[in-house]
Amino acid sequence: LFSDPLARTSFLLFLILSTPLGFHHQYTDPGSHTGWKLVHAFLTFAVFFPSLLTFFNVVASLESGARARGGRGWFAWFAKLPWGDPSLAAQVLAMLLFTFGGIGGLINASYNLNLVVHNTAWIVGHLHLTVGTAATLTFMGVSYWLVPHLTGHALWSRRLALWQVWLWFGGMIVFSNTLHRLGLLGMPRRTMIGAVPYMQPEWKALLPLVGVGGAVLFLSSMLFFLNLLLTWAVSRSPAGVPPEFAEALSGPEHAPAILDRWRPWIVTAFVLIAVAYGPTLLRLALTTPFNAPGFRVW
Repeated sequence: LFSDPLARTSFLLFLILSTPLGFHHQYTDPGSHTGWKLVHAFLTFAVFFPSLLTFFNVVASLESGARARGGRGWFAWFAKLPWGDPSLAAQVLAMLLFTFGGIGGLINASYNLNLVVHNTAWIVGHLHLTVGTAATLTFMGVSYWLVPHLTGHALWSRRLALWQVWLWFGGMIVFSNTLHRLGLLGMPRRTMIGAVPYMQPEWKALLPLVGVGGAVLFLSSMLFFLNLLLTWAVSRSPAGVPPEFAEALSGPEHAPAILDRWRPWIVTAFVLIAVAYGPTLLRLALTTPFNAPGFRVW
């Protein structure tokens, strides 16, 4: 790890900023004052800052390790990372695609630009870069490290695992990029698009690419589960020795005392949540009639 204090700072900033921003999903919804939506927009942009800190810390950590393996130059060190390890390859590739997911997220968070992409296929493409890659591919990579040590069996096929990781990476590029383009062309999401009477020719030209990307992702997911199943049921080679826990270049002893105290950060988080949601929820509770025909509140 490049910097333990920086990692602590990022975590604590996420703790206080990740929750009071939910109205960025509801910019066009009625019932909430535009002023509070703007507050949530500012907080959404604020949470981008600890994301940048995390990105810097992770890349700096990777660079330190690659240079220790003989990496040189501004960018050539990237080739010295242990790309033959499917666990690392999955997590690094997930981080690379999440970079574009973060950029798209800033567009979603923008009070004005969001109106261009709201409720279009763009949102689906964005979600697959964040949850569908940053989270999912990372969990897959961690599984390639964790499952062998839980079962005591070496991974059934490292080569198959690498194929799976790169197939997910390539399939997601095709799948997500095409959905982003379709969103910019106005194609709605959450719609049985094949049956709509307003199908546009430019949508028809791109939709097959969504199918290709989705098929590659499906194949990749099947390879993932197959490899883990065979690791548990067939593999008899012993799992390798786990790597030693790496020391941070800048350790916890360099962190200010405030980063070790939970109370002020948790209190700040709850205060922000109350300020961001409280007035709107209270107004809705006082003004919303609970009289839908056929339903009872209690």
